[in-house]
Amino acid sequence: MNSTTNGLLASMAKTGEDLRKRLDRSDAAKVQDDLEKRAETDLAHLPGSTSDRAALLKAIDGIEDEGQRNSALAALKVPEGRISTAPPAGSPDAELAGLAKAYQSENPGVTIEAATAAILRTETGAMLYAKSLN
Repeated sequence: MNSTTNGLLASMAKTGEDLRKRLDRSDAAKVQDDLEKRAETDLAHLPGSTSDRAALLKAIDGIEDEGQRNSALAALKVPEGRISTAPPAGSPDAELAGLAKAYQSENPGVTIEAATAAILRTETGAMLYAKSLN
């Protein structure tokens, strides 16, 4: 082979490598977008940012054993209807529910779930949530 052919082959190899890297970045961005969407729907009730909750989902997705993976995810999800039921008066859950209702009334169009998630991301909400676990 001559130097022109070698140069052309090297250029083609570099172009192929650049394309592969761009595709890898695109795939990683899509995976991150999917994780963030799941974090907003499945774990919106947990305090922390969407990217924090997405990182939690990514870690859970990395569990090889399917049974353990499903159990870990189920432990973090709110049972159906849990957020919308009335908690005992004076409990941390009741305080959280009151704050969420107030947030919802101040922000028309926000669902009670989204309002609850917003409250849980505050210092007060995180403290009440921690108390509710005890």
